[in-house]
Amino acid sequence: MAAASLYAMGSAGAAIAQDAPAEAVEADDDIIIVSGFRASLENALVAKRDSNLIIESVTAEDIGKFPDQNIAESLQRLPGVQIDRENGQGTKVRIRGLEQNLTLLNGDLFVSGQETFKVGEGNFVRNDSLEGVPSELIGGVEVFKSPNASLIEGGLGGVVNLKTRSALDMKDGFTLAGNARMNKGTEIGGWEPSGALVASYNFNDQLGIIASFSYDKTNDHHNVLGGENRGNWAFAAGRRDTATTPTNYYAPEYRYVTDRDQYRRRWGASLGINYRPVDGLELSANYIHSDLKVDTREASLKLPFGQGELLQLNADAVIDSNGVLQSGTVQANSAEVISLVDVTNVTSDNLQFGVDWDNGDNLRVNIAANYSTADLNREVANADVRYTQYGVRATDPGGALIGGVAGNPAAPATWNFTYGNGRFPTFGFGAGTSDDLFTNPANGYFKSHWAFGDRSKVDGHSIKADFAYDVDNSDDNTITLSAGFRYGQRTVEFASGRYLADYSGKGELDATAIPEAERVANFQYNWTPLGYFQDGAIGFKVCDLPEVNKPAAFAGCSRFGNSPAVMTPFQSFLSNPERVETIENFAGGGNIPGNSISVQDRAQMTDALAWIQALYPETPFDFYEDPLRAYLVKEETKSGYIMADMGGEDDPYHVNVGLRIVNTKLRVDQNQPANADPSYWGTDSWNGVLRDFRTDTIVRSTTDFLPSINAVVDVDDSKKVRFSAARVVARQKLDDLGRGFSTNFTRDATAGSPTENLFLFTNGSRGNAELDPFRAYQFDLAYEMYFGRQGLLSVGAFWKEVDSFIVTETVPVFVNDQGGGRLGPVNQPANGTGGRVRGFEIAGQYAFDFGLGFTANYTFSDTETDGSNDFDTDLPLPGVSKHSLNTQVYFERDGFAARASYTWRSKQFVGNFGFGDGGVTRTLGIYQRSYGQLDGQISYDINDNFGVFVEGINLTKANQSAYLQFPELPFRYESGSRRIYVGGKFKF
Repeated sequence: MAAASLYAMGSAGAAIAQDAPAEAVEADDDIIIVSGFRASLENALVAKRDSNLIIESVTAEDIGKFPDQNIAESLQRLPGVQIDRENGQGTKVRIRGLEQNLTLLNGDLFVSGQETFKVGEGNFVRNDSLEGVPSELIGGVEVFKSPNASLIEGGLGGVVNLKTRSALDMKDGFTLAGNARMNKGTEIGGWEPSGALVASYNFNDQLGIIASFSYDKTNDHHNVLGGENRGNWAFAAGRRDTATTPTNYYAPEYRYVTDRDQYRRRWGASLGINYRPVDGLELSANYIHSDLKVDTREASLKLPFGQGELLQLNADAVIDSNGVLQSGTVQANSAEVISLVDVTNVTSDNLQFGVDWDNGDNLRVNIAANYSTADLNREVANADVRYTQYGVRATDPGGALIGGVAGNPAAPATWNFTYGNGRFPTFGFGAGTSDDLFTNPANGYFKSHWAFGDRSKVDGHSIKADFAYDVDNSDDNTITLSAGFRYGQRTVEFASGRYLADYSGKGELDATAIPEAERVANFQYNWTPLGYFQDGAIGFKVCDLPEVNKPAAFAGCSRFGNSPAVMTPFQSFLSNPERVETIENFAGGGNIPGNSISVQDRAQMTDALAWIQALYPETPFDFYEDPLRAYLVKEETKSGYIMADMGGEDDPYHVNVGLRIVNTKLRVDQNQPANADPSYWGTDSWNGVLRDFRTDTIVRSTTDFLPSINAVVDVDDSKKVRFSAARVVARQKLDDLGRGFSTNFTRDATAGSPTENLFLFTNGSRGNAELDPFRAYQFDLAYEMYFGRQGLLSVGAFWKEVDSFIVTETVPVFVNDQGGGRLGPVNQPANGTGGRVRGFEIAGQYAFDFGLGFTANYTFSDTETDGSNDFDTDLPLPGVSKHSLNTQVYFERDGFAARASYTWRSKQFVGNFGFGDGGVTRTLGIYQRSYGQLDGQISYDINDNFGVFVEGINLTKANQSAYLQFPELPFRYESGSRRIYVGGKFKF
């Protein structure tokens, strides 16, 4: 067996040759040319067989052509690998169910710009997505399930290594290859272009230059049910309809039924240079740039329940023994749709330099330096439309104070809707409600407008050196000693903010400027004349002041009563029809009352600031950063290792032992309110951002000793036994470390309530800068049998004993609000006491000489933690499916190729969901249902230079759904979208 390489994955210039198809000569001297997907599998099989570690890999089928349109989609085909999906895209990779993995580029630092980001109205946090990586720029991907000491630390489940191409691995001279495609998603119009181009020149294996460019544009449509857009659920005392419905049932504040269109544009470019000035010395430089724009446009019908603007649940309601509403009719005040446009731009640049030296005898040296940077900019515009009467403040032309009026007086005061339970519940109009409620122009009123955004910047750099010395470089009993060190630094700055309107020109006061001597006890003076929500129901904040502080024009005014109007002009469907779009077949049809809804035209909202400023041209808007949603995390690592490899090419064994030592210095800048009664940029905490804050800087230093052993034994020429044991560590999520204490409020619209029209605390979240990283001991044992040209049968068992998982806990916290304050649920990360992951993998593949082949693998992964909720203890690790299965069947012959791929994963525990319920905090589990997806490809090579192909992704339009504790209690749903690619490829 070959001795270990200088280090596990090669230098920044390492790559996988793609242009020369593998060949094999049979006994009858017939030559079998292996190319395309079959060659990709053969390359991966050779890499697995030759590796001294437990590894899986994917290689490109051809230059500029990866097996799938997305890196994550390709990785899901591998044993032990699962992926998360969102909006039809493979996003996060899970290795043996674990999301705490490390992604590298050519064995070192990689930055994607999506290390942490947010999506949707609910600002749901996502992290470590691979959706922005152009697959056409990548030559291959390795997944390391067992580490050795030379591998960079950071993967609890494993390490994903993206590998670029080297021009020196191409044929001599000029090579040009590429493809052009058109694609279309279901339920959305238009074919969109995609393509890739790769050009290289190899100067006699001495100097090589390679450049790549890719472009991908897609449109997708999804019909969505949202469960946690508003976290204010209730079950018992927290419901507003307990008097009319004494039977307890789980009631969200609102059910969101969403019609979502998403437009993606991604392009990338790369440049690689490899130079060998003399034998044994190679210099390399690699640069990759990626640019991703995601434009998400949603219209969501908000259906109120026991915590929303509900009047009552009628007596005909059916509630099962678990407290799940099965059917019923709801009478409600509010009928509303929110239009949301979320535009995110992500750019990343990764630059790598490498020097490889081999003296041709027994000494090898590699030196590498890396610099990476990424920026994220997100702009979100929101508009609420009301279809039942909505009271707004009014201004008398003569200056007198008058009571509020309905902004849409022709609209009905209330409405009724029916509910039918299901994975995607159905809603209809109840008796007495007109079928044109959502399309009648007389009903539509543009109720409120607001805009916010995120900013993120990631910078990193590293330098490392690796040395390997063959103590005995004979072909048997070879001993190689290796050592190296690395210094790395990564800084992540994240900020969220709001666009606030300046009301000072309209007469609003700056309460913080009122002298202490003029202030009255028990009144708030911590606000400024700025506002976030431009809503006609919200009057002047000055009306909340005692009369002694009010200007004469506001004497006797009440903020939610006879206050003058603040943000005008008010607009409706009748006054401004140019703002309206009507969505037919809303959310797929058959799920909402009437199937058609007129909403704020989302195409007008793609520039959030320009849009909202145009609505109120006389009132200036500006971006104010929210300190509680801003943080800085700086990580500095110093690591070194020593390692020994024993076993040569003629030996039936290879043993690798080593120790890696890493010191991590972590700095977290986290913002908190400066005092118990801080001031705000804005009229209220919910209507602005914190002004008075302090920055707490937490600095921590940890040192981890990470021993590892990997052993491979050749039972005979076709059978191998592998064993691995290691100590591993993975970093904490950035958002878990950095975010401050943020709170959410909602207006009490209950008529006659003591807190009517006041904004009340509902829930919150906060980070924890004191979190410890994930640490675990892991053990692997595997058996592999190789046969034929592409035959493999393998079985492996794994066990990870984790010291501490980071879990989300929900705790009740008292927060002041306009109603005097109340307890509410606050989610925060915390270190659990530990747990384990154990399971096994079975994999097989074979290629018949006549062109047919298959791959199949199954993974069983059982996890256990000390997590619990109101119903269960010893909860599994979030995101882990106990069962997963991947199969591929393909046929390649005489230029024709066809492939069908199916992947399936079982139910998974996603995490706990907590909510306040009349002073009680309830916690239930969220479970994602099992999911299976079928993909297919057909291609034909016209000749050696040209080919055509058609590909289908999610051919059956499989849907994703989740439930809350009980399978019959729906929580989330996302319809599947089929995507078809048609195109051609060329190579010269």
